[in-house]
Amino acid sequence: MSVPPCRFSIAESDAPVELLPRDLSAWRQGNCGVDYVHRLDSGLEGPELVIQALTHGNEICGANALLWLLENNIRPLKGAMTLIFANVEAYKTFDPQRPFASRCLDEDMNRVWLPSRLTCPDSHEAHRAVALLPFVENADSLLDLHSTTFAVAPMLIYPQNNRNRSFADRLNFPFPHLLYDLGSYHPGIMISEHERHAEGGVSLVAECGQHFARSTTRQALAITLRFIARHGMLDESVELPDWGYQSDNSTGHYRIDRVLKAQSDKFRFAESVRGFEQYSKGDLIATDDQELIAAPFDNCALIMPARVPVMDEEVVTLAERL
Repeated sequence: MSVPPCRFSIAESDAPVELLPRDLSAWRQGNCGVDYVHRLDSGLEGPELVIQALTHGNEICGANALLWLLENNIRPLKGAMTLIFANVEAYKTFDPQRPFASRCLDEDMNRVWLPSRLTCPDSHEAHRAVALLPFVENADSLLDLHSTTFAVAPMLIYPQNNRNRSFADRLNFPFPHLLYDLGSYHPGIMISEHERHAEGGVSLVAECGQHFARSTTRQALAITLRFIARHGMLDESVELPDWGYQSDNSTGHYRIDRVLKAQSDKFRFAESVRGFEQYSKGDLIATDDQELIAAPFDNCALIMPARVPVMDEEVVTLAERL
């Protein structure tokens, strides 16, 4: 199977680049036999947590959060934590003049977590996922740290079940929660692959804010430490930082309904959008060449619209505000 190129706009950023990637070379050799993977074992019985950063190479906040844990010698009180810097090779290509271009080398790494792709890996990202898969499958709970193109509210994304929703609600996360039915949203994302193996744990994606903002690193660390603490694995002497952002009127729970792809190179949103714009049923959202795209239901919110729509690529997720 041939892999389509990793396609995105590489125009200059319209957002200030407040942070540059740090050198990770000192942490290349972990203790698991896989580069940039570190397992911190308490020696006591307890949960097996996996926290992953850099699923996308230009999402710097997660790498900074993991570096903070390592540099401050944070160790679990029980069980073990495995910290993964995923797509480091893409991260190394970061250019502040083209900051979106380091997202991936060949393809989106958060679409390759399918048995058919990992049995016969045919891209850099798929090969890396094969190396990381044993840690994902062994995890009781998984947190995948991301960031967003636009400066919208942080959000949690997770498969809709009582385990995930109850855990996420206990985090007191004062921002949007996006719930989806397993198998209906982005086939090949890592938390869905983990969810198929989870027995009592949780599977979460944290979108921590705009890619290159300093506050996004604070948000990533805030959710990471609370994730560890909620599992009873964080020493009480570790101070929990404030959230990096203030909550706004987008706060609440949303049910992901569908992902739209551009069918032509003439896809255009009907208005300037950043995310969490809300539409009533029948309201015009976009045009795609001659096709009019209207909101299919009331309380229809746009989630993570594409910065520059590309034909045959995902352009926006539609979700119902509950």
